Amino acid sequence: MRYAILSIFLLPYLYYGTKDNIYHFIGRKVSLPEHLIHLFIGMTLFVAIAQAFRGYAIAFVVGIALFLVVGAIDEYIYHRGLPEHESDLHAKGHLALLIFVVVAVGTIWLEKHDWQLSSPLR
Repeated sequence: MRYAILSIFLLPYLYYGTKDNIYHFIGRKVSLPEHLIHLFIGMTLFVAIAQAFRGYAIAFVVGIALFLVVGAIDEYIYHRGLPEHESDLHAKGHLALLIFVVVAVGTIWLEKHDWQLSSPLR
């Protein structure tokens, strides 16, 4: 069940992430250092998301925390004064990833608690 739920909620992020990545080759061409930081962001997210699919909440949260650090560096250095279209893409991608993170943590928790929000009355 976890795989199905996470797969569905990952799709919007994959959509906006792919559109943003394509934009970096067609719209605003980015420098090699920015491409490298994007590669590192992608690798950290891949590992973190894999941990969510495996059901490892702590490893997932650690991976997301590493992504936040690297992503913040990318935002601070390279994403000042972006065109409106790219800024909009980033906002939608960030929202989609945030929704995935909340659903992933909630799904892992629910699975470990037999898909119940509270323990049955005893």
